[in-house]
Amino acid sequence: MKLKQINQAFKYVNNHKPSRVAIHFMNTNSVQAVIFDLSGTVIDFGSRGPVVAFVELFRRQGVMVTEAEARGPMGSRKWDHIWSALNNPEVTPRWIAAHGHAPTKEDVDRIYPEFTALQLEVLANHCEVLPGIPELCLELKRRNIRYATTTGFESNMMPPVLASAQQSGFDPEIFLTPDLVGGGRPAPWMIYHAAKYMGLYPLHTFVKVGDTPIDIAEAKAAGCWAVSVVDTGNEIGLSQQAFAELPDSDREQLITKATNHFFSLGAHYVIAAATQLPRVIDDINRRLASGERP
Repeated sequence: MKLKQINQAFKYVNNHKPSRVAIHFMNTNSVQAVIFDLSGTVIDFGSRGPVVAFVELFRRQGVMVTEAEARGPMGSRKWDHIWSALNNPEVTPRWIAAHGHAPTKEDVDRIYPEFTALQLEVLANHCEVLPGIPELCLELKRRNIRYATTTGFESNMMPPVLASAQQSGFDPEIFLTPDLVGGGRPAPWMIYHAAKYMGLYPLHTFVKVGDTPIDIAEAKAAGCWAVSVVDTGNEIGLSQQAFAELPDSDREQLITKATNHFFSLGAHYVIAAATQLPRVIDDINRRLASGERP
């Protein structure tokens, strides 16, 4: 994508926000910016929207997949997500049985437009901003901490998310999508573009908050602090009502399993929900001031 096309796309995705003149400011002793993931982190409790679309897409192709199989590559660029799911050793034989050949990238190209339409349809009912997120954003502003978002959604899937976010008080400086920067997670390009747009560095003063393993990989690739959310996210994957109705012992078991998984992948912090971020920032500031880096 040429630079002119990228600039045009940025303006579209971000509601025609004017371009920012970068004024670089270096503060190495405290958090300067937060990069939020979207589904399961600040919108859509349980990250239900993407998985519903993936399961339905495969059903239309004559291939039944479980929610767990659909969730495996969650957080990656959606084209990559489909390709990864097709190459799941459990899913590939079902595709072969239905289509008579192993999945190819041409298959992904063929079904991707259908997925885009499905995702747009589903997102209309799965893009509500999570409770407490607008208040969290006000607290970040009070602390002079800037914030942006990265996602696996493409820019043409973003209109319902933007509308819901703006109505609910979640207003990042910029929404970044893989097609606008030349690639998605685990590559750090979206975070790099956010840093450049906001005019902030170094990246060790950035905190990345997400709900998937690939969010952790993105943070580590960019040199940021990695914070994983459990209760609201993809790792547990339940709606708010279903999560609340679990027996206490079952809920704790799921939380412990997800927490251990995230720490095993290198998360610096694991929290129940993004609303617990201020106390994490306090601790990161303490560590930065003592010379520690992510």
